[in-house]
Amino acid sequence: YLFPVLAGTIWFLTLASMLSTWIVRGRPRYKELTIREHNSFISDIGAFQLKPVFLIGGILTAFFFTSTMVVVHLSRYDERMYSMQMQDMAWKRWVSAVAMSSGIVAGLGLILLTIFDTFRFHQEHAVLLLVCFVGLVSCMLLTVVVYFDQMWNHLSPSRRLRAYCLISTAIVAVDFVLGVAFYTLLQLSFWRTSGILEWVMAFTGAFYLWTF
Repeated sequence: YLFPVLAGTIWFLTLASMLSTWIVRGRPRYKELTIREHNSFISDIGAFQLKPVFLIGGILTAFFFTSTMVVVHLSRYDERMYSMQMQDMAWKRWVSAVAMSSGIVAGLGLILLTIFDTFRFHQEHAVLLLVCFVGLVSCMLLTVVVYFDQMWNHLSPSRRLRAYCLISTAIVAVDFVLGVAFYTLLQLSFWRTSGILEWVMAFTGAFYLWTF
């Protein structure tokens, strides 16, 4: 449980420190980003004075997030921890492999997002944002499939794990809807609304990690 706790906590603290600093400074608008009416995006704040915070927080979060995904999926097939039927093993291994690969892509995408900031590398940043989003969605959805099938179709270790599975599934569903709305509004240039959705979606990501 160490990896998800660290990933969620570091990500939450990174976001909270960036947002609180921006608010304390009077919610400044960055003249360099003239295209946007409201500059409250995570990437906007992390492109200037707070870039070191965004960079370090993003790298650490990505490392512990990908470690979480790998450990969680590999542990699914440990007979000492969970009881699984051999006839179901093959397809679940494939699902887990794709989920882990998607998690790694999302982690690398997050690291590159912090390096290629939206001010100096705007086009590259936009592409990396989409890559990170697709990787996260794929990883989270496939992880829910493996968890949900195991919790309800096999011997469940405890009611607590079932509760965590339900909470995790709910967060994934909420984040998926928020993600689609965010990207759609972003493309339509609704900067203020999409900026708020991005922050909400990012903070719920920390709670998702804490459910492991």
